[in-house]
Amino acid sequence: MRQSPIFLIPVFFATGFLSFNAVAQEKQPYTNRIEINVLGLPSENLVLGYEHSFKDRGIWLGLEHRLNPLSEDKDQQANSLALEYRYYFSAKAGLASGIFAGFYAKYRWGEEATNSSNPVEHRYRVFFSGLNAGYRYTYNRLALSGFLGYGLPLASTEATEPPGAVHALNENYKNDFRIGMTVGLAF
Repeated sequence: MRQSPIFLIPVFFATGFLSFNAVAQEKQPYTNRIEINVLGLPSENLVLGYEHSFKDRGIWLGLEHRLNPLSEDKDQQANSLALEYRYYFSAKAGLASGIFAGFYAKYRWGEEATNSSNPVEHRYRVFFSGLNAGYRYTYNRLALSGFLGYGLPLASTEATEPPGAVHALNENYKNDFRIGMTVGLAF
């Protein structure tokens, strides 16, 4: 298996912490947010997000890493990187909050391998484009949001080793149904 980008998590939070300290003295609406999708954790997905907003619009960047479950049957790794443009319909006082809709692009890559007597390895890469909608509530520095979205696969590649092997690995790798509830910190 290839090394996962899990090492980016400390960098992600360190950047947010340093930015938080740099703007802590200013008296203006918070335009940056870091967040974690708490609904992803039970399904073994670690999803971290960062958003920079300006008035009623925002640019969101997300990193997803599928945690490798402890299983004797298979070994897996899946990651994705998403970029979303959001519009907040009820933003007030320069604060991006309330009902929002967004357009996003997402790149997903991963691989799985069975650990049985007839090993099969499946590798894939998919590029999605989709729509997302939700609601953000902001109280002081606390940012809570819920969202729902769906993306269509625009391009994909996959390879199976041995070639042509019949498998049930990653049957849904071309689906991008997004649902989440995030808890974040505004700065």
